[in-house]
Amino acid sequence: MGAETGTTSVFVTHSVDEAVFLGTRAIVLTDRPGTVALDLPIDLPRTGADPGELRGLPAYAALRAEIGTAVRDAAR
Repeated sequence: MGAETGTTSVFVTHSVDEAVFLGTRAIVLTDRPGTVALDLPIDLPRTGADPGELRGLPAYAALRAEIGTAVRDAAR
């Protein structure tokens, strides 16, 4: 959508898996005051990728782990 139309969409989620699966960039915020704890590009193959294959990629697992750690650390 965004690449074809030149638009940007922002999704807010509490699901690390959803962020990695849908996003091209993940930003993790800290608790109050909300500051950026992590700003991570998500560079995974999107066009024609099978969802099961995408979730099975080692890069997918690494992104989930990095974002999950940032979320846990930001909540402290």
